[in-house]
Amino acid sequence: MSTAILESDKQNPSGRVQDVAEKLERHIRASQLQPGDRYLSADEASQLLDESVMTVQRAMALLAKRKILERRPKAGTFIAETLTAPQGLPCVHFLIPEECINERNAQEEYWEQIQGMRSVFPGISAQFNFIPNQNAGYARQIVGQASAAGTLAGVILILPSRAMRVFFNQSGIPTVVEGSVESDLTNLCWFSNDQEQIGNLLAEWLIQRGHRRLVTVMRDVWSIGEHLLHDGVSQALGKAGLGADALLVRSAPAEQSAITELIRGILTQGSNAPTGFICRTEIQADCVREVARELHLTDKIDVTLCGNPQQANKSKYICAVPLNDARERGKIVGTMLQTLAQGKIPEPRGRILPVQLCLPQNEISKTSRRKKTTASK
Repeated sequence: MSTAILESDKQNPSGRVQDVAEKLERHIRASQLQPGDRYLSADEASQLLDESVMTVQRAMALLAKRKILERRPKAGTFIAETLTAPQGLPCVHFLIPEECINERNAQEEYWEQIQGMRSVFPGISAQFNFIPNQNAGYARQIVGQASAAGTLAGVILILPSRAMRVFFNQSGIPTVVEGSVESDLTNLCWFSNDQEQIGNLLAEWLIQRGHRRLVTVMRDVWSIGEHLLHDGVSQALGKAGLGADALLVRSAPAEQSAITELIRGILTQGSNAPTGFICRTEIQADCVREVARELHLTDKIDVTLCGNPQQANKSKYICAVPLNDARERGKIVGTMLQTLAQGKIPEPRGRILPVQLCLPQNEISKTSRRKKTTASK
């Protein structure tokens, strides 16, 4: 009976089995295991993931089908010889700024994208490369080695510098940029959450809450998206009759100590301090809350987050998240890469993805209580 169930899962695995299989694959790659290395038993993996042994067995069977694991009767489970084979395994390289290493949920988000890419680009693998100081030369080295090995299927650029965008536009390598690109870089494809809509939604929410002075806290590396986001904020301020002095714009490196000092400086401006925050990352938003708590200003400020898809259902903050989930965006990226690999430019070359405002459960409860109190008066 168990064998029959496993055979059925090989043909049509459940969502739970798929999720566990993906977690195991991440663990394998993060552990830097090599072909032929012994892997965990089903019991050990069950304890690691806090999943049932049966679900783990089914997930391992799925990974064996994908040639990631090899299950040897009476010997155990091993890393398949094909896991890192240099030939015949197309690999997409994610090139990510080094300062994004500490951003929460980022890797989970990209793994979800990969699963979406695989649905339209079967057998695709992925490698994450963190680029120090937006160094285009370092990026060229990485893709040069992959190209020489015959494994380079394409590149996804995350928050790339202008020099990076220019290089890959001229390289002939299938490249998709996360974020908008300049109109002169005609060989690049791109996708972006609607940054202008994000800025507008978050600013409108803060203004409706009664805030008359806002601050945006951005990363210290800006892209086109940051400019578009501020266009959206400015539109909301103008609609509310608030002038240019109603907005403070600040940037900080992705180091918690630097962010904390920046926030402390903002909140200690006395009566002129802004009370409505729009933060680019969750770490920034957490720092705002912590400093506000230290200064006994928690009741006077509101914090919003530009957001990412992983936070849609579990964010601690009011945030703007895309309507498309990570896997759906992965399908978009996979289709773009396939078209570029065929020597064609996809139409459209860029995709702006609509977003929506997402309120965490605690904020929904507070809003509901507020409405009841107002009605009773």
